Amino acid sequence: MNIFNDAIETHIHWNLRLKQHIEEGIIQDLKKVADCHVCELGQWIYGDGVRYNNLPSFESMCTAHEHFHRIAAEVVYHSNANNKVKARSLLTAEGAFSQSSAKLIKALMNCSKDLSDSVASGIRNRRKVRDILHAKKNNSLFSIEDNSPVLAAIKIMTDHNIRAIAITHHDKFVGIFTERGYLQHLMYRGAPSLEAPVSEMMDINTICVDPDDSVEQCMILMTSTHTRHLPVMDQGKLVGILSIGDVISGQQKIRLRYLGSVTH
Repeated sequence: MNIFNDAIETHIHWNLRLKQHIEEGIIQDLKKVADCHVCELGQWIYGDGVRYNNLPSFESMCTAHEHFHRIAAEVVYHSNANNKVKARSLLTAEGAFSQSSAKLIKALMNCSKDLSDSVASGIRNRRKVRDILHAKKNNSLFSIEDNSPVLAAIKIMTDHNIRAIAITHHDKFVGIFTERGYLQHLMYRGAPSLEAPVSEMMDINTICVDPDDSVEQCMILMTSTHTRHLPVMDQGKLVGILSIGDVISGQQKIRLRYLGSVTH
């Protein structure tokens, strides 16, 4: 497995532990949380990971990691001061903690891609996001403007038997609205008006992938973050939305095609 894919899982597990400790009211060592050299990922980056500092994305990944720990320290500061409301606001999907974590994950994915590109073509990961998009039977992309009512989004999803729809602002992609996200909103925030703008319930921090990202990375992101949909961006333009079902079925089809080419 690509070492940077392992690093993504390490980062996500650290996040989960921090969130759990905060929810349980466990006092954290502020200095350790703020120090980007102390966590498991940081120890690897500034230890064995230094060997990869020639990769184009390595420096920006380090910067994203440092910024993430500054935000994590802010969360811990408020939690230790018993200001749970402020701490939890930073931990929400819209909060600075989640945003900085998403940026770090994307930076690690870029390092993973750079590492794959530096390996001999004969042993590169053959399964890419673009392969999944090509394998999909129906790759139609549905979208709705962010000021449209939730009811309109639900109607489109029902009419076309889909579980996620792209949200745009003046035709620019800004996030996705999902069936699962809407149900979670009902559970934790109460029933909203169906006339409320869909922007109030979209996931603006969904991690995006691009056509050259590996299917392996998609699986890691989905399983580690409990995400079922990944927007696919190509040069700043949304070109598709992958579901967990697309990734699983696409992997199977690509594997069968590869085995067939080997046996023939």
